[in-house]
Amino acid sequence: MSTFKPTPHSVLHLGKRTVLVFVVFLGGLITSVTILTARADPEAEDTVIRLAVNHIDSQLGAVAASAEALGKAYLGLIGTQGTISRAQALAWRKQTVTKGSATLIKTWPDTLQDGPAFQAEYPSYLSYNDPDLSNSTLRNFAVFDKLTVAFRTAYESLPFSWVYFTSAEHAFMIYPFVPLANAENNGTPTNTTFYQAADFENKRSGWTEPYLDLVGAGMMVTVSYPVFQGELLLGVMSRDVTLEQATKSVLADLGINGYIALLVNAQGLAIDSSDPALAAEIADINSMAKAAVLYYRTADGLADLKQQDAVASQSTSINDIVETALANANGGVSVHTIQARKVSVGQVPTTGWYLLMIGPKS
Repeated sequence: MSTFKPTPHSVLHLGKRTVLVFVVFLGGLITSVTILTARADPEAEDTVIRLAVNHIDSQLGAVAASAEALGKAYLGLIGTQGTISRAQALAWRKQTVTKGSATLIKTWPDTLQDGPAFQAEYPSYLSYNDPDLSNSTLRNFAVFDKLTVAFRTAYESLPFSWVYFTSAEHAFMIYPFVPLANAENNGTPTNTTFYQAADFENKRSGWTEPYLDLVGAGMMVTVSYPVFQGELLLGVMSRDVTLEQATKSVLADLGINGYIALLVNAQGLAIDSSDPALAAEIADINSMAKAAVLYYRTADGLADLKQQDAVASQSTSINDIVETALANANGGVSVHTIQARKVSVGQVPTTGWYLLMIGPKS
């Protein structure tokens, strides 16, 4: 099976991604320098938080744009993909391994007798609940062949963990490689959080809530773009974002001279912090729970969430500051005085998260 032949579609897409990634990188570098310049002015908190929010939003926006571009490339290819020949269908069906509901197709050379390692530079093609490989599944595999170069390039250009597509009929492609033992954990992919995160009503990208990556990449979030052919849903293109890569440099720029920078969701879920002790608490609590459970909420605020596994931070002062700031946030950028500390708050438009910059006590 030929997996790695670039097509005109994938090469063209690759060129667009490369240009986009360069612009995002350059924009991020300029923004970082600008944040540090503005940061030198102690009265410029509103400007600083606005620049930081824009930087994070542009990083997340680039990942969403990548998912959308890949989704549109899939749409163009599946629209012209004909029926698979009997010989090609037979060849694919001879290279399958099934475990539970998942069937994996060989996409690697014979020299790898035991198959690729986890996250090796190969795609995984899978079919769920279709071990005999229907014609629809085979057509998707043919399109996956043509998208492999684009998937790999998108991953390398914005290395935020996985790039993957889930068809409405449960054909699945992911890059880099995921062994069958891991892939079978998806169950029915169209029922998963990452598939359902797509904004089907408005035919645009949607985001999951932050979650803990159980493979060890830390806090993550997934953007999913629904692929429609007219009114027919063909599937969902998804990309994961490792939040440390997307936000760490900005938080570091903000967390100087006694300031603490925090990133939380609208409910106060702790996503990341510039403060080493707070960052370690996020990692430790979430790792023990094997889920994102740490919140900056007071006891009453945590009870209002009605989430059984939610845990409040040990920093009662930060809990009170965050809860008060979120209650008074206006959806844009605002500056407040809480517990004799200046607190700047800005909302990230793409996800609705909040970035907080907490000053030292006056």
